[in-house]
Amino acid sequence: MDDERWVDARLEMLDPAAGWRPDAAQALHRVRARERAVKTARRRYITVAAVAVSLAGVAMLVVPLRQKCTAANCTDRTASPARSFKESGAGTAAVTCEIYTDYQCPSCARLYAQTIPLLMAQYVDTGKVRLLHRDLPLSAHAYALLAARYANAAGPFGHYDAVMSQIFKTQALWSVTGDIDSQVARVLPPNLMDKVRDLVQHDPRLDDTVAADVAMAREDQITETPSLVIVSKGKREVIAGVPDFTLLKSYLDRVLAK
Repeated sequence: MDDERWVDARLEMLDPAAGWRPDAAQALHRVRARERAVKTARRRYITVAAVAVSLAGVAMLVVPLRQKCTAANCTDRTASPARSFKESGAGTAAVTCEIYTDYQCPSCARLYAQTIPLLMAQYVDTGKVRLLHRDLPLSAHAYALLAARYANAAGPFGHYDAVMSQIFKTQALWSVTGDIDSQVARVLPPNLMDKVRDLVQHDPRLDDTVAADVAMAREDQITETPSLVIVSKGKREVIAGVPDFTLLKSYLDRVLAK
């Protein structure tokens, strides 16, 4: 049958040529060469894939930082139409130090007692750094917002720094009873104290700057006090806690030298 002849012809084609002898060593060499080629290709694929993943991870980290530190949402956010009583130092300073504090926070009181005087003397008063106080009253502290109202009420009269300092110095006293009024009264003349007291009791606008500071803290992702934000050339870097002044000085010198 034609079908049988076709099958026989195909089988004959599979028969080895005359004189062919199997060479086991050569066959093994070819098999091993093929295995090495496969392993090399696999390693190249894994390397390329790993590099691709690494680049993707770096891109995910870099993009948010670039978005956060553009001039539009970093530099402009510290600017104000009129100089605020919460500011100290030259408005043209190359670096701004924003300090988020809670008046009832013991660490904040320690920061203002130990670190801020040195910062003021060596950087703010010399025109190198502009200092900006920001209020961040935490919900765990019952009298923090009230304390901020007293300091902010004294601000327009030119006594913000004096009242702020007094509130921090006497924190251990009023934080128990909430009697901030008697402590502030120690550093203000009676007639001025009456005006401050009236604003604290009746003017809801005192909370406007606090609300703005809390909103800024949310953008900076700050959840603890004290926290310092160093602003330079459109970049914002957060320092949480009470920094050792020697380390802070080294950091500021490095930023100013850029």
